[in-house]
Amino acid sequence: MSESAESDVPVAPEPKSPTKRTMMDRMLLGLFAVLKFIFERLSIDRGLCLGACLGRLWDGLGAPRTRRVREQLAAALPDEDAVQREVWAREVFLHLGRGLAELILLCGRRRAELLDRVQVDGLENLAAAERQSPTGGVVVVTAHYGNWELACAKMVTMGVPISVLYRGRRQPVLDRILLEMRGAGPRSGGRFSDLEQIPMGRAGMRFVRALEAGRKVVVLLDQDADAEEGIFVSFFNRPASTRSGPLALAALRGVPVVPVFIRRSLDGRTHRFQIHPALRLESGAADDDEILRRQVQQATAVIEAEIRESPGQWIWTHRRWRTRPPAARHP
Repeated sequence: MSESAESDVPVAPEPKSPTKRTMMDRMLLGLFAVLKFIFERLSIDRGLCLGACLGRLWDGLGAPRTRRVREQLAAALPDEDAVQREVWAREVFLHLGRGLAELILLCGRRRAELLDRVQVDGLENLAAAERQSPTGGVVVVTAHYGNWELACAKMVTMGVPISVLYRGRRQPVLDRILLEMRGAGPRSGGRFSDLEQIPMGRAGMRFVRALEAGRKVVVLLDQDADAEEGIFVSFFNRPASTRSGPLALAALRGVPVVPVFIRRSLDGRTHRFQIHPALRLESGAADDDEILRRQVQQATAVIEAEIRESPGQWIWTHRRWRTRPPAARHP
């Protein structure tokens, strides 16, 4: 993705007209419909093979973000062999291609079969966290690692009420498509699965209400946060601006924070969804910024440790270290 050149006078981008937005929405919905049509006629394994081929093609053509993946792997894992980093870089795009195939398959008749391929471990840890919570609500910390969308769908299928805190996209229709992918499949009475999406921004009240209702609020804590929204912690030995609001609200409401991760198995077809015990967090984060920073660092360290187990399954396409500490910025 190219970045616009800097200028002395910042100019706000011209908003798209309703007509252009409608055309873009129709194009995206049309593309989604075509992909659903194709993948609906394939077995899961053939769909995964097609997705892997698309990912391999993207990487082979040197399409956008292929260079970024290799640069970020080199910066984050400088002590690893260059050959091994190249293997991981290729795995990133294979994994993304397979993930796309799985997301589309989630909307079709093979949804149940696909979710049966997800093995869930650690349900007792979630139950223990519910008992520790004053409302039954739990903050679930995860990352864009493995097929986390598949993990959300699996939780919904198990009857776990979840609320996903997400960063809205420029095309709202994409959010609607992802909602269908995560929660497709009507329950008895024709009602959709118990899934809520909470867009970032003014999410505080909805976040708190979800916890008070006993829901599991899923937070992806591995995205770059704007300087005014995040605090800097170490991530792969580099300062990374990380959103602190979710952990601050968890501390304020006294609810546990539970790390969960899903990882694709070596066969490329199945997944292991692991629910870890609740983090043992230092108390006082609601009133002390330094304690809150240590909590965010603790959660980030858990995410980093998981990524190091299988680097090819994380989104190195994301500019995780884009926001820099004040001392590192140009005057």
